[in-house]
Amino acid sequence: MKKSSIFKGLTEDEIAYYYTLLNEEITNFNCGTLCAPKNGGEPFCCKVENAVPFLYKEEFSYLKKQSDLWSVWEPKTKHEIKLKKNSETEDTIFCKCKGVSFCERENRSISCRTFPLEPYIDRRDVFVGLVFMKEFSEGCPLTNRPKEIRQEFIDSHFVFWEKLILRKSDEFETYKKSSKSYRMSREKTGKKFVIFYPSHLKDKSYISKYV
Repeated sequence: MKKSSIFKGLTEDEIAYYYTLLNEEITNFNCGTLCAPKNGGEPFCCKVENAVPFLYKEEFSYLKKQSDLWSVWEPKTKHEIKLKKNSETEDTIFCKCKGVSFCERENRSISCRTFPLEPYIDRRDVFVGLVFMKEFSEGCPLTNRPKEIRQEFIDSHFVFWEKLILRKSDEFETYKKSSKSYRMSREKTGKKFVIFYPSHLKDKSYISKYV
């Protein structure tokens, strides 16, 4: 049974607006050049075998009107079938694009644009920054080069996530849990993790006791 969602009301106009917030490049160079040579010539995040893009159904509808770049992803293995069954919701769907050689940057999905960062929720349940997605920490080379990520990217993506998680409370809960997992791992191993703060929260010392 697919997970139900309490989220209603996302429109194609909102998707188009969200895309304008996600146009900043993550680095000052093509970060795909870091991982493509060891990944069959394709960036790690562009191979569906590594990361299947997760689109909102309204987003998929919007993109289908713009281009033939996207189609519904069909699982082939037992693991993929289980992933699809357990992960898709009433308002989300796994999709695939035609491949990196056919990429249309203006028609990239939210998943493509936000990779490899996700929201970090502090102990107060306040969204304060972005962190690397744990499940892709070994595949994306930027996890070892955090200083390469542009502040402009962090700032605009913070605005996007702030708007989205206010509209979509189930996603807020998802990132609340993943943030807690980060803290538990830090307490257990002593290994710190990078938090990317937006400009207006950088160097705010009062936040440190909550993260």
